[in-house]
Amino acid sequence: MFIGTVIECIAHLSSLKEGIFEIKEHKPKRSLSQNAFYWQCAEQVAKAIMQPKAYVHNLLLRRCEIYETIGIQPILVVLPDTDSAEMWALYSEDYHFKPTLDFDKKNGLRWYRVLKGSKDFTVEEMNLLIEQVLSEIEVNHLELPLDKATQRALEEYEKIKERRQQI
Repeated sequence: MFIGTVIECIAHLSSLKEGIFEIKEHKPKRSLSQNAFYWQCAEQVAKAIMQPKAYVHNLLLRRCEIYETIGIQPILVVLPDTDSAEMWALYSEDYHFKPTLDFDKKNGLRWYRVLKGSKDFTVEEMNLLIEQVLSEIEVNHLELPLDKATQRALEEYEKIKERRQQI
């Protein structure tokens, strides 16, 4: 992988003989403190509502609506249109799906969009997920832990949120 300015990338590409290349804007990945803070909050919510963390995580990812794509097209998968398939999608730790309104009643199928997992989130996307979990903390009348790491992560979240509002 080559990362650089537009001019550096063009120079690098022009030095190559041939091939197929994918070019996309480099965006900073979520930080470890953002990730730790999010999971600490998600665990608190999970305990409060007596559900596994995977369930809480999938619900919050569904709210964020950040999808996996090929180019600009969202990736879709087909699952059986059953309660057990929906429960599997809601409780899965490995896959993150959001049901669409599209059904194939004849064959008993439903389309789901594939949600991007938080491990691949940018700083901004992770902040959106943190916003959702903090909303759940508030709705469930939970308190944030007062340790230094949590306070640092909360400050980082506030700075990013403030920067986003200035744009």
